[in-house]
Amino acid sequence: MEYSIYEDIFPNPEEGRVSVEDANLLPPNLKRIYDETLKSLNSNQPVLTGIGIRAIVETVCKDKIAVGTDLFCKINGLVAQGVLTKDGAGILHKLRTLGNEAAHEVKPHDNVQLGLAFDVIDHLLQGVYILPIHAKEKFK
Repeated sequence: MEYSIYEDIFPNPEEGRVSVEDANLLPPNLKRIYDETLKSLNSNQPVLTGIGIRAIVETVCKDKIAVGTDLFCKINGLVAQGVLTKDGAGILHKLRTLGNEAAHEVKPHDNVQLGLAFDVIDHLLQGVYILPIHAKEKFK
């Protein structure tokens, strides 16, 4: 007999998480997958959330026309473009791995990991899309 251990934290620290401020400034495809992934996080669907996090990273790479044959190379391509730092790429590689485990192994990650991953996604979207738009408008 084999036991599965499942841990649920009450109250869920990520339940009711809200969208990053000014998410309406994101490109439409990116906004759509971001919203869907946020809904899956708030609905306690860890496998779908992991897949969605990977899809967000993939969509950013596609939108920024990152060069590479796979997501690993494309993330590194964002460093070459100056979109990411090396440290930032290292963190995105961890999110890529999280998403791969969710997609290929149907591995659910815990709320703490997914919450931190979403913090990283929010920071990425602010730095790459939202803040540059505000800076361009405010500092003419």
